[in-house]
Amino acid sequence: MGYLYQVSRNDPAVTFGWPASGRERDRLESELLALLDPALRRAAELAERPPLAAAPLLADFLALYASRPLAQNKGGSGLNDSLWLYLMARLIDPALIVESGTWRGQSAWLLRQACPAARVVTFDVCVPDEGRCETAGVFYHLKDWMTEPVTAVPGERALVFFDDHISHAQRLAEAAARGFRLALFDDNFAARHLHATGAPPVPTLAMLLDSATPAGAVIEWQRNGKIYRYDDSVERRQAARDLVADHLTLPELASVTHHPPGSGMTLVRLQGQPSTGM
Repeated sequence: MGYLYQVSRNDPAVTFGWPASGRERDRLESELLALLDPALRRAAELAERPPLAAAPLLADFLALYASRPLAQNKGGSGLNDSLWLYLMARLIDPALIVESGTWRGQSAWLLRQACPAARVVTFDVCVPDEGRCETAGVFYHLKDWMTEPVTAVPGERALVFFDDHISHAQRLAEAAARGFRLALFDDNFAARHLHATGAPPVPTLAMLLDSATPAGAVIEWQRNGKIYRYDDSVERRQAARDLVADHLTLPELASVTHHPPGSGMTLVRLQGQPSTGM
């Protein structure tokens, strides 16, 4: 029995799955905007920025994503996380963007496209075996971000993006110490979902801010033939909470796009006086 559909034409410019018929595309994007619009309004409040309409930003992103340098970003952000990263960068419109976790370079490329006037600095401690794509105008460092004196300038909007599998408690403290008031955290899994990823950044923001789990518990999870253990700390959890003024975990988009799920990307406003213009 043969297929009841056929290839209508070949198009090498097609690099990701999306409806090509107008009716189906409009319906999917309408469902997607129903998730994006309220989250963008909430993110604008958190970042103390003017709200932006999601529809033109979604159109911009889809056109841009089709031209990304890595059609297969193995181990890096897929469509759902890339969309949120683009939207947050456009909304915040920072003068400085720092990324910890360059990996193959696609997210740095995306940040450069979203904010062409920003200074984009990206860090990683290694280059993956598949190599790295470097983008003009991005400053690359093969080291941890704390080894360079990168700080947020008072009165200037800045954003730091952590996608490096390092403890969120540690990265929160580092970002606050360097004057950042807005931070994006990827791989923000709850304790019950740590099995879903390799090398989770334990303790994650979700774990640090979880009021339903008693502090000081032992948390274990299993993955790929191993059992992992984390001894929760009351002091570590409280120190992290003291740094967080507000946060927003961005909605999961996989139920609409049917692309692989994202990683709980979360926008945080850190304690302290907001920068002028935020």
